[in-house]
Amino acid sequence: MDPIFRLPPDSPLAMAVSEKWALVPLRIPAGWHVIHNTLDVRLLPDGRIEANDSEDLYWARTATPPWATAGLGGPPSREINVDAGWYGGHGFRVVVLDPDWDHQRASHTTPDLEEFVATLERWMWLITQRGRFPEP
Repeated sequence: MDPIFRLPPDSPLAMAVSEKWALVPLRIPAGWHVIHNTLDVRLLPDGRIEANDSEDLYWARTATPPWATAGLGGPPSREINVDAGWYGGHGFRVVVLDPDWDHQRASHTTPDLEEFVATLERWMWLITQRGRFPEP
């Protein structure tokens, strides 16, 4: 399976893509530090969208709260990681790690680019804005 997709022309994601390779515009909520992002896509001449096929597309971790770096005390912080990539034959995969690969909290695999982006954004929002993990 190749990471090539046909999206509805009125899709916000489809409208953001051009012929040149560029990062997918992600809505990253406050509280995240993006370590690695190569979630690149481009528009093919036939109207389909091609995505980067790396297993290492995206990695972010929860940012250290300001009170922790300022030495002000406050509640303890946890390092939570979100890792995402393309796995040929399966599709995109998003994994929540608490804090590492030995402690996976949730995982989702989909062959659909829009569902992948929506899951990535929703899970990051849920973790930092609601303090909850996605359902495994």
